[in-house]
Amino acid sequence: LAIRDAYLDVHGDFMFVSPAIRTAKYHRDAGLPVYFYEFQHRPTMYRDSKPDYVKADHADELGFVFGGPFLDSDTGILGTATDEEKSLSKIMMKYWANFARNGNPNGDGLHEWPIYDLDEQHLEIALQQKIGKHLKDHRVKFWSKTLP
Repeated sequence: LAIRDAYLDVHGDFMFVSPAIRTAKYHRDAGLPVYFYEFQHRPTMYRDSKPDYVKADHADELGFVFGGPFLDSDTGILGTATDEEKSLSKIMMKYWANFARNGNPNGDGLHEWPIYDLDEQHLEIALQQKIGKHLKDHRVKFWSKTLP
């Protein structure tokens, strides 16, 4: 199990986390406002199709951003969602709509999403949102400074 988990971490860090953080830093350093997040909720639709050790996968958030829990069963992209997941979807739709409207995801009734600045704060998106800092920093340093 330890080898499997380590492999999944290495793969995820190399393919997704490190490149995303490097890109966020490039934009931040160019003076642009950056809003970084990590989606952490495992959709309940995967309870029978993915092993328990698979948490939130790449692009799992898209079903929530596009209102998947509210689509009927013929067009549903998240299967049968829980009430908590419906609430999460509403929150995510508000964040994305606010960002599309004015370049800032924050708004009334939403947990504050910090700008990704030198403090490297990001939003951890799950059934309850919270602020994270220096996402997987030691792993990002490995891929960006130690290995190259």
